[in-house]
Amino acid sequence: MNRSLMTLFFVMLGLGSNLALAGDKTICGESDDREPSDNAKVGRILERNAPAGCTITLIGRSCVISAGHCTSTFELAEFNVPLSRSGRITHPDEKDIYEADRSSLVYKDNGQGDDFSVFRLKSNKITGQYPGDVQGYYKVSFAQPRVGAMVRITGYGADSSQGDRNYAQQTHVGPISQISGSILSHQVDTMGGNSGSSVILEETQEIVAIHTHGGCGTSYGSNASTLISAHAALKTAIQNCLKAEASLR
Repeated sequence: MNRSLMTLFFVMLGLGSNLALAGDKTICGESDDREPSDNAKVGRILERNAPAGCTITLIGRSCVISAGHCTSTFELAEFNVPLSRSGRITHPDEKDIYEADRSSLVYKDNGQGDDFSVFRLKSNKITGQYPGDVQGYYKVSFAQPRVGAMVRITGYGADSSQGDRNYAQQTHVGPISQISGSILSHQVDTMGGNSGSSVILEETQEIVAIHTHGGCGTSYGSNASTLISAHAALKTAIQNCLKAEASLR
C-alpha cells in the first residue's frame, strides 16, 4: 500500500462516527477549488483527541454558530489552527483553545433547512479572555440575500489529496443557486468537516446561512444550508445568545 493510501486508510479508520456526522459535503464541478486560509473568526470544534470535527464561526464575544448534527463534537473549539501533517490534524497553542459551554446550546437537527446550533464558548483558561475579544467575530444578517449573489464558505473540510490541508482551514466562493423556504442552496466547494461553516455574503461580509448538507456533482446539484432570515427559531437563538453575553465582563 503506498503512502497516500495508507494515510487515507488511517484517517478514515480514526474518524468513525465523525464521518457520519460530516455527511456527504461535496465539490461543485470537476475540480476542488478550495484554497488555504487563515480566518481567525472561523474555528474547528471537536471532541478531545478526535481526528476531525466540524466548523464554527464567532458571532459575538462568546457566541458561535454551527450545524445541529454536529452537537456530539462540541467540546473544544480551536482557532488559528496549523496545517495538518501527513493528513493528521495538528492543534494550535492552548491560548487559542476554548471549552464549549454546552449548557447554552440551542439546536435543531431535522435535515436540510432545519439544521443549526447556537451556543457559547467559555473564556480561555490561560488568558481569561473570550474568543471574540481576541479573534474577532462576524455580524449576522436577518435579511434574505438574492439568488446569484456570491457567498464564501470557510471551514475545516477533508482533503485527502492534500495532506497538509486535510481538516485544516480552507475557503471558497461561489453563487447562491436557489432559495426555497429556509433552505439556501449554493455552488461552493465543501467536504466533510465543513458542517457548520457560516455562509458569508461577499458583498456585505455578513453571515446569511449555516452550511449543513452536500449535493453537488461534477455537472449537477447544489450544496445546502439553513437560511437564517427564514428560520424563526434560529433567529431567536442568535438574538438570545447575544443578549446573554452582554453581561460578560
